[in-house]
Formats: sequence, C-alpha cells, structure tokens
Amino acid sequence: MHQLILFDFDETYYKHQTTKEDIPKLRKLESTLIQAEEKHQVITAILSGSIFESIMEKMKHAEMEYHPQYIFSDLCSKMFERDDKGMYHRSKAYDEAVSERPFTKKKVDDIIDSFESEHHIELHPQRDFRDEETLYEYYYYTQGDETEDETYLKDLQDKAAAYDYAVHYNKTNPKAGDPEDAYDVHFTPKNAGKLFAVRYLLEMYDLKSEDVLGFGDSGNDEIYLSHIGHPFVMHNSTDDDMKEKFPVTQEDYYEGLNKEIKRFFNQ
Repeated sequence: MHQLILFDFDETYYKHQTTKEDIPKLRKLESTLIQAEEKHQVITAILSGSIFESIMEKMKHAEMEYHPQYIFSDLCSKMFERDDKGMYHRSKAYDEAVSERPFTKKKVDDIIDSFESEHHIELHPQRDFRDEETLYEYYYYTQGDETEDETYLKDLQDKAAAYDYAVHYNKTNPKAGDPEDAYDVHFTPKNAGKLFAVRYLLEMYDLKSEDVLGFGDSGNDEIYLSHIGHPFVMHNSTDDDMKEKFPVTQEDYYEGLNKEIKRFFNQ
C-alpha cells in the first residue's frame, strides 16, 4: 500500500533564503523522506508553478541531496519522473493526458489581445518564453479594488475557456521574488494545475485522497489541499486566509515539514 506526500515548492519545500544554518534541518527532513520511501513505500511529489529548469537550479542552490520521485512543473502541465540513477525524465503519458488539443502562443496572444482591448488593462510577461510551452506566465497589476480585480480575472478565464484553455490566478508572493500588489496569471492547457496532478497520481497508484499528506503556503495551493485528507499550510506562510482554512505546521520550512511527516507516520 503506497502513501503519498505532496509539496508545493517555493517557500514550502524550498526556502528561498536557505542559509548554512538551515542545512542540518534540511538533512533531517531528507533523511525522514528517504526512510519513508524505503520503509513505508511512500511516493513523494513536488507540485509547482515554476518551470522545471528553475526548480532544479534552486534545489542545487540549496544543496538538496534528496530528490522527490515526481516533479510536476510549469503549473503542473509537465511531469518529470526520477529514475534509478536519480535522473529526471519527462513523462509522455502525462503530456498526452494534459494536452487533448494543440496549445499555442498564438491563441494565448489572441485571448490577451481581446482582454486588454476590452478592459484597457495590460498583462506583463514574467519571462522569455521557450518553444512548445505548456505554461505562459504573466503579471496582472491590481486596479485598486479586489472585487473589480476578481471580475476582470474571471472574464479572462471565460475568454480562455472559449478556446478550451485554462487561466489560473493567485496573488503574488513577494518572498518568492514576485512584485507586490499583483496577481500571477497562468495560461495552461485545460488539463493542468495542481489538482489535476494530484488526481493523476491517485489514479496511477490507486490511492484515496483522504490518505494523502500535503503542504502549501499560498492561495494557489488551496484547491489541491482541499482535495486531500491531511492538508497543511506552512507556519512561514504570509497568507492569513490560508492559515484560517487549514491546519498549520508548528515550525517553519524544513523543520515544520519534518515534524508533520514524522507525526503522520507515527499516527
């Protein structure tokens, strides 16, 4: 019987300001995860909005030695699986599950052009886009009224849905390098996102959602955390709404994860 542990990446599994003083805590967490794999047949996975290359660079920067079995990147529109040698390979089966029809930058541009023309609001690209993307990331800067922002962003979702594309949005996280007073706006194929990734793993391993342990720190984790039996928001989270909706780890970052994972198996 497998068990599943899920992690958001930025400011959850990965602390942006990891220092030498954090490394002993990180090593204890990694030791716990290795034992969980070996003794309890645990499956570990990262669910991230970041692109795969960025995740690997950050893991290297923090001197992480343990690598989870699965990394879902690009807002979970791609899945990478760890092999016996610790190398990651992109899953073609997951690609097929995500992309039922072509996903192109041209259609994303058409959606954005229609939105900007109608509302006189500009979306700002977050990075240079690669060929054959499954994630296009933009910033939407607040218009000063949260209710108005929600109205505009839901209209953007409706425009994308007409093309059978999906728009995901959440308030930015300045701790992760985002600007303040803005929203992350992500365009993906219809079948993507953290909840889709969770359901894919549950079906893959024939698991029940109530037996899953998961961690997050911000609003873009809410949907997936609501779907599992043992959700936690990180003590270091700056999202007070999330802390009211879910149990909170007793400690920050690596120590917080380690304690809750150990408690999960002791129970």
